[in-house]
Amino acid sequence: MKYKKTVKVILTLTVFILYERKDTSMISNLATLILMGGQNKRMNGQHKAFLKLHEKSFLDQIITSLKSCGPIYLSVNDKSLYSHLPYPLIEDCYKEIGPIGGIYSTLLKVPSNYVFITACDMPFMEAEFVNYLYSQLEPDTSCIVVSDSSGRFYPLGGIYSKTMLPLIKEQIENENYRLGALLKRAGAKIVPLNETPFSEKLLRNINTPKEYEALLEK
Repeated sequence: MKYKKTVKVILTLTVFILYERKDTSMISNLATLILMGGQNKRMNGQHKAFLKLHEKSFLDQIITSLKSCGPIYLSVNDKSLYSHLPYPLIEDCYKEIGPIGGIYSTLLKVPSNYVFITACDMPFMEAEFVNYLYSQLEPDTSCIVVSDSSGRFYPLGGIYSKTMLPLIKEQIENENYRLGALLKRAGAKIVPLNETPFSEKLLRNINTPKEYEALLEK
């Protein structure tokens, strides 16, 4: 057990050293997208972006955490429903097809070549995690995401490149809206989260009233 802990500490230190040495001068070429276009059926119609945690909405929590990572955009189904929010809104070009529609519309419209994609029900995202993922990009990386200890990879909480636009459009036209299929076709770079300094808490999303109640009780 002590041996495993020692290896973990050494690995964590190594990752941080590599991260610090990596040139992140292109960070100005990165934007952040918060997906907000879901129907919130599992939350009984209550919009998850406006659920409160520590007296701040999930949306405010995420924006506060990630505002240092570049411009922030909100992906929505209908701009008129969110015109009161003081952030740039990107309306889906393709309606009611899930996250892939928001990702496509944003990559098409924003000037940045890379976009970090997260969702409004993931209130534990950290700027350090975004910067770390960005530091792992290579010139030919179309997308980078992480996987958990079971090997499951997470399409949200990843960085997508504009080079994916033709592939995404083709998949949408074929009515295949699954992000997992997109990542496989794009040859996404998948980083095991247990090989980074970050915990799986970052990837936690809150989908149901029961999950939200459990969160508030902690």
